[in-house]
Amino acid sequence: MFASCTSSVVQEQASRPPNVIVILTDDQGWGDFSYTGNEYLSTPHFDKMTEQSAVLNRFYVSPVCAPTRASVLTGRYHLRTGVSFVTRGRENMRTEEITMAEVFKEAGYATGCFGKWHNGAHYPENPQGQGFDTFLGFTSGHWSNYFDTQLESNGEMVSTKGYITDVLTEATLSFIDENKDQPFFAFVPFNAPHTPYQVPDQYFDKYKDLDFGYDEKQNKKIATIYGMCENIDDNLGRILQHLKELKLEENTIVVFLSDNGPQGARYNGLLRGGKTSVHEGGTLVPCAIQWKGNIPSSKKEAITAHIDLMPTLMSLAGIEYNKSIAFDGVDLSDYLKGDRKDTEERNLYTHMTGFEITAERGAVRQGTYRFTTEFGEEGLFDLSNDPSEKENLVEQLPEKTGELRNAFQNWYTDVTSEGFSDLKIPLGYNESPKVVLAAHESSGKGGLHFKANQNGWAHDWYQVKSDGYISWPIEVVNASTFELSLKYAGKDIVGTELEFKVGDQTIHKKITKDFIPVTLPTPDRVMREQEAKEQTWKTLVLGEISLPKSQNTKATLVIKKQGKGILELKEIETKNRKAL
Repeated sequence: MFASCTSSVVQEQASRPPNVIVILTDDQGWGDFSYTGNEYLSTPHFDKMTEQSAVLNRFYVSPVCAPTRASVLTGRYHLRTGVSFVTRGRENMRTEEITMAEVFKEAGYATGCFGKWHNGAHYPENPQGQGFDTFLGFTSGHWSNYFDTQLESNGEMVSTKGYITDVLTEATLSFIDENKDQPFFAFVPFNAPHTPYQVPDQYFDKYKDLDFGYDEKQNKKIATIYGMCENIDDNLGRILQHLKELKLEENTIVVFLSDNGPQGARYNGLLRGGKTSVHEGGTLVPCAIQWKGNIPSSKKEAITAHIDLMPTLMSLAGIEYNKSIAFDGVDLSDYLKGDRKDTEERNLYTHMTGFEITAERGAVRQGTYRFTTEFGEEGLFDLSNDPSEKENLVEQLPEKTGELRNAFQNWYTDVTSEGFSDLKIPLGYNESPKVVLAAHESSGKGGLHFKANQNGWAHDWYQVKSDGYISWPIEVVNASTFELSLKYAGKDIVGTELEFKVGDQTIHKKITKDFIPVTLPTPDRVMREQEAKEQTWKTLVLGEISLPKSQNTKATLVIKKQGKGILELKEIETKNRKAL
């Protein structure tokens, strides 16, 4: 009876389109697996997955987080999607881009995202605006605390209990349970092993006394990161085991990859560079694609990339989208199934920039060659003989150098032809009644500066010592009345006058109470170097403001500082109360 029931379940699953789970880790380099020869680290679940999957051993991503995410989600080079960097709006993907979630949703799939989004904090660039029914995680480039933290759940902040990777896995398993009787697409972008350096004791203790060949501080960082990697591996095992228990593994495609090379010095094989590098060490990561009974286990040596995942998964799922998508990636389904021995030779391109978008840093991978350009210095390396990119062949092979230089320049001109938009925070969407004007998405002038880092990374805030102002670029998409509240802290700041202005609309408010903040527990194994810590804040209701529809405007907070203390300003929360 049991065998008959099991057979019936498997037959029923096989008659449906396959489920799809894409697991994407953050800053887990090529060398952060026992599979790739790391003698210190144990990742048995990934190792086992590689035995049951097609493993793409020459799989490339972008050198940093947000660009890789954009390419995974769209099948297109990130520069085409409007994404160029990791903060200040440079991470935001254009709303018009068609994502994997939108395609699968239109095909009847339930869609869920659990983890770090990093392609737009505000609707319609956030997960809900880009095709996901369910979202738990955060939309910025990093998070400040990995234990018992608050996360965003479909637009609302909720308290969670436990270690963040475990929490995100629990949410993924619940999503699978809720949708086991219909096709589902789960995007699981874990935020580990990105800093801050936080991991449960049971994982840290295994590595804390090992000598990785660096100084004491770096050894401790690596011990934490390896603990995070092992925790990820355990959670990968939980997901795979859950599919097996639900009799779903033969009708579920599972993809595992990382978003870029390792942050900081640690084992990365023979590869040159790490995160932010245009060399192999910044862009080569393992990628395993498992679909039991459909994709045979094998080691694939063709050059492949993040841009290939969307067209490949659509093909494997039998989805023919009714709108044209100009993919940069190719469909690897026949190659994965063994119906095609190799892929066509092509160039794969890498780009790295900062706030200013230029062609100063990039690379072309063609066959065994890697051409690089970095601030005017060019390199050409034959990886078949020189996997560590030590011997520059520019002078020996001028024709090949010229060919790849021209190819990169032509590619860059093409993928940047639509230009880039500066950050605009949209207000007034009915789908997103609450919008936060965060400090790190603003510009400040006068007697103020960011607390944790001069660049103002995500979750940072202003410390105000004297008069100044803060401005946010906004767009009012529908004329509405908004209720505004401010998060602040500080001692000896009573009497400080605040003036919030948009166009000719102004709200005046005065701080009447000090608030001494409490720094929340941040169990860092190594002191953080750039992420702001979590602390408590006091909420000051500023009042209501009615705004007409406007495409380009500014919201400005003018501060007339009183008292000798330091005023700390975190964000302004806007709530869309009613349409005008």
